Amino acid sequence: MIGLLCLDLGTTSAKAALIDLGGRTIVSTSAEYPTRHLPGGGAEQAPADWVRAARSAIARALPPEIEVAALCLTGQMQDLILEGEHGPARPAVLYTDMRAGAEAEEIRAALARGGQSWDALTGNLQEANSSAAMFRRLHHLEPGPVTRTRAIAFGPAGHLAHVLGAELRCDPTTAATTGLLDARTRTWAPAVARAAGIDMALLPRLTTGVGEVVGRTDESARELLGLPGGIPIVLAPGDAGAATLGITGLRPGQDHASLGTSGWVASVRPPRQHPTPDGASHRLALAGGAELHISAVLAAGAAAAWARQAYLAGTDAQDADRRLSEREREHGRGPTGLLVLPTLGGERYPIRDDSLRGAVLGIDASTGPDDLYSATLEGVALALSHALEGGDTDRVLPVVGGGAVSAPWRRILADVTGRPVLLADGTDATLLGAAIAGADALGLDHGIAPLVEQAGDLTAPDPSAAAAYAGLRPVHRGLYETVAGVGR
Repeated sequence: MIGLLCLDLGTTSAKAALIDLGGRTIVSTSAEYPTRHLPGGGAEQAPADWVRAARSAIARALPPEIEVAALCLTGQMQDLILEGEHGPARPAVLYTDMRAGAEAEEIRAALARGGQSWDALTGNLQEANSSAAMFRRLHHLEPGPVTRTRAIAFGPAGHLAHVLGAELRCDPTTAATTGLLDARTRTWAPAVARAAGIDMALLPRLTTGVGEVVGRTDESARELLGLPGGIPIVLAPGDAGAATLGITGLRPGQDHASLGTSGWVASVRPPRQHPTPDGASHRLALAGGAELHISAVLAAGAAAAWARQAYLAGTDAQDADRRLSEREREHGRGPTGLLVLPTLGGERYPIRDDSLRGAVLGIDASTGPDDLYSATLEGVALALSHALEGGDTDRVLPVVGGGAVSAPWRRILADVTGRPVLLADGTDATLLGAAIAGADALGLDHGIAPLVEQAGDLTAPDPSAAAAYAGLRPVHRGLYETVAGVGR
């Protein structure tokens, strides 16, 4: 049997899956690695831990009778790995590291003196966790490791491919998170590199395909991962791109929602003529010229969990769903009569405001606990709906994440967006996307399909409820500005 060995090196663990050419996951495993949290908002990991965890996960995911067609790699993005002559020159700085705020402002000022806007050049709002700012900080504080640097990687997938003997490469989705990619030309931006103190020769070559064969495992693969030499190594998109590929595919017009602890809408759109940042959404490059717009609400499942504790005496999600279904039988589908901003402490979308707090509007003497809980889920759905382009109510909206298993919440999301909502099993969407990227890169005849093309539980919107929510959406959007103004 032929299979694709897919590896997702995420924020906390290495996840491995063996996926056959029909799209069936034969086995999946994971192995965790630690993160070192440092004063001032620092977060680092040891690349050697990535390799050890990858070996552990692969050892349990690889039956001896399987022929591995390729090792397909994806993982966390926006990290900074300084590759030395004999391994990393220091621990990897993670995308969650916020220590380079001063250096980010120095880069911004240096570009402004040259008549350029860093945000406009990259098409995204750049902050302290920009890889460029991280490098400038190390350039100031740790000249020894910087001097020993022979190349730079921006995620564990690129690093692992390099360790296994491949040329150091970077996919465009990962590159778009670094603060170093010109959004118009989709090439590294020399002006940003200069401002960050980066020699352009240190930057990895960019891939061009959705997945690209960047080399083959060398003899070190047996010792490092327990794999033979000669296996093609495919660099898939970074995790956000790979997950989108696994859920919807990368054709413009595709989008999906997530109801995890946080929530988001990820939309595949055509490239912008003038890629100006809006500050509230992330715009990432995809192979073929498309863009991935990610609009993230900080509290989705977290808001639901808070509301169950605050309003429903800490009942579990299943009992809360039962109560919502009973409420729906009594009142029908449609707006609760309340408007909720589901913000528990700062927000990223639809406005970026670290000081924003939540709000509940419309309470009267008849308002009960079930109404308040339902309105909280409604508030999350309304927040996410602001990221969806209107006028396309026939297109299915796949939804993933722990909150997606709630049938009442899916009905609310369908009514708020006016779109049929598909429950997609997104547990292994990132690994599935890596498998699709690998099979396509190798030119294999395969039947691996995104989750949206597979059977799932479809929830249709209620027409009258959808019409009522359509009138509420602009009111809900305006509430963010009002509440933010009160806070200021």
